[in-house]
Amino acid sequence: MSIVDAEGIKAVAPPLSIRVRLGGPRDCDVLCTLLDNPLHAREQVMTWMSNPATTLLVAQSEIGVLAVAVLVTRIVPRPEGGIHKVVEVDNLVVRADQRGRRIGRRLLAAAVEWSRQRRAVQVEAFVGDVNRDAKRFYESFGFARSSDRLVLAA
Repeated sequence: MSIVDAEGIKAVAPPLSIRVRLGGPRDCDVLCTLLDNPLHAREQVMTWMSNPATTLLVAQSEIGVLAVAVLVTRIVPRPEGGIHKVVEVDNLVVRADQRGRRIGRRLLAAAVEWSRQRRAVQVEAFVGDVNRDAKRFYESFGFARSSDRLVLAA
């Protein structure tokens, strides 16, 4: 094959060796780069890290941190009495240059497993109607609409 022939072939990136781990203060700077609004990113990341109900899972490879999942654990009363644990995927962000490589799916699978290990009865993700890509992502993983949320500005 000549060089000219090879130029037309799209290179397929080899699969990354990804490890999912708990995020912490050492990840603050890189997590800020994942977020859309750089002016408020540090404040957002620090808020996540300071909330005891919030857990950060990061997907990391040999090239660094690729994604973060922000998990919020809630204790919810059962109608028949008692309580149960619910984990909400508050945010899941994959580094822009690494999207389309199934990193988000792998991180979400780790988040669901993390939730099961902590005996959560369900994992939720709130997705607005305008975010169709995120809705398709969660539905393709098996998430289903359960109810509409009613909201009132405070």
